[in-house]
Amino acid sequence: MNLRFVISANCLCLLIACAATTISAQNFDISSGGQPTITGALGGSVSGSSSVLNNLVVTINFGEVSPANTNSIVKVIVPIAIRSNAAYQVTVSLTSSFSGNAQAVQGSDAGFGVGNLRPLGAGAKVCTRSGHIFYPPFNNDPANTVTINGSGRAAYQSSLANISGSTVILSGPRLTSGSVTRASDNGYAFDAIFAITPQFFAAGVSSATLTFTISAGPNVPC
Repeated sequence: MNLRFVISANCLCLLIACAATTISAQNFDISSGGQPTITGALGGSVSGSSSVLNNLVVTINFGEVSPANTNSIVKVIVPIAIRSNAAYQVTVSLTSSFSGNAQAVQGSDAGFGVGNLRPLGAGAKVCTRSGHIFYPPFNNDPANTVTINGSGRAAYQSSLANISGSTVILSGPRLTSGSVTRASDNGYAFDAIFAITPQFFAAGVSSATLTFTISAGPNVPC
């Protein structure tokens, strides 16, 4: 059985915030954070731009996820770049199509977590206090939190099944020292991490689209 995901991003409130405050610059930006990677796959692939100047559009094909793949886990890391001139939050929403057969691949079978926030360069705003927060249960690497539940199925601290509506996964203080333009050094990047454990699944077709959005968040002093 093959499993394919599509990941994309947009900038919520980009035009609305500008219309309400200033037309000279945007307040928030989200883009590719670098080249995505895949490990442990059999016939799988991941495609996306390696440049932080490009939009975030990533397609993940996990490949064979039956026991024909003898690797213990398939793991994908998608770097995401974020910029802001004010306190921010990042949300993720999910549009999916999973089989009606509960024994086929479901959202809970695909681990999803976030972490590894790091500045892109000299233009990143480094605050004197720590205010960036990855929200539970997503603050983990699902490849490291996988367990086997009572039914013999792989389970994760967080998975696609934990995404409900527009779910906040990260927030914090200002990210960019100057104005928000899409440059290679004026923000931060973090990793979205996906994992699936090859095992016996019933036949079925599964697909999912995740959309990451950055917008104004809780007021956090820098």
